[in-house]
Amino acid sequence: MTKTPSQLNKKIRMPNKPSISIRRSGLTWLAAAVTFAALPACSTVDTAADYPQKEIKLIVPFPVDGVTDINARILAKHLTRLWGQPVTVVNMLGGGGTIGTLHVLASPKDGYTMMMNATGQATQNPAIDSQLPYKWDEPTLVARTSVSPLVFVVKGDSRWTTLQQMLDDVRKEPASYKYGTSGPGGVGSIAVSLLFGSSGIDPRQLGRVTLQGGAPLLDAVITGKTDFAAQYLAEMGPLLERKQLKALAVSTPTRVKHLPHTPTSKQAGSDSFTLIGWSGIAGPADLPTNIIAKWNQGIRTLAADVDFVKETETSGAEVAYLGPKDFKETLRNEYETAVVQVEKLGLRR
Repeated sequence: MTKTPSQLNKKIRMPNKPSISIRRSGLTWLAAAVTFAALPACSTVDTAADYPQKEIKLIVPFPVDGVTDINARILAKHLTRLWGQPVTVVNMLGGGGTIGTLHVLASPKDGYTMMMNATGQATQNPAIDSQLPYKWDEPTLVARTSVSPLVFVVKGDSRWTTLQQMLDDVRKEPASYKYGTSGPGGVGSIAVSLLFGSSGIDPRQLGRVTLQGGAPLLDAVITGKTDFAAQYLAEMGPLLERKQLKALAVSTPTRVKHLPHTPTSKQAGSDSFTLIGWSGIAGPADLPTNIIAKWNQGIRTLAADVDFVKETETSGAEVAYLGPKDFKETLRNEYETAVVQVEKLGLRR
């Protein structure tokens, strides 16, 4: 269903005004609202076997240089090479991924407006906010492309050298500390809440600083505006190398090769900080099967492509292809698990 600007303003909780950018150029929130409000709810689709025949817009509902954006640009470059048609990344910010998601849902069902979706806006935000104007399974889920671990970080010169030291200090005076998140909800919010909640610390007693995107969040940790955060490894590699950030634990069950000396959350003393972010392709609801098949074939082909795999791994992520059926089932389990978690933590609204 197409949303009007007034309907969106009532339903979307946003800390800042959203904006849209192609590469780094911006449009206003009004233009964004008019853009997807004016789009038809459905359209006649060309079912020709030689799709694509023109440029494809790949919507990234998050800022430039975040993990989803990085993965999208790598994917777009290689799909352009594979298909011989341009795949152009368009960053569409606002509402922790909501604006971009609604734009894609209101787009023609012809495969020329698709979305790079991710853990936060796809399953975690719907789990946290039951009033979001879309459901986790409303977009057509096409394929998972990659996964990326979360890393619990503090500023580089922090007195804390282990996760346990940090938890011990926070337990004494939780109101004296602040944690940061890259949006109003998302996987980072749940990861931090799980970490403290499983350690006997009520996360609601801590201060919370909400930023728009991973880069501003990590900058807030570096500058001391917030004391700690859980964010994707792909967004912090150079910051760790320059020791502007210090990694205390990774969210994966086993250590990651990019951080061989950083313990897992379990090794660091916390069993519940185990979450893995992912990126994948989605489109408007009821996307035609030939479009789904073409994208799925393309993603599966690139998953075995040496250059694509190498570039993805260099970014800090790992290629982790799942086809439409397995992708949707994985997200279903992830969403249902997240609902249980956020209800226990008092985060669901």
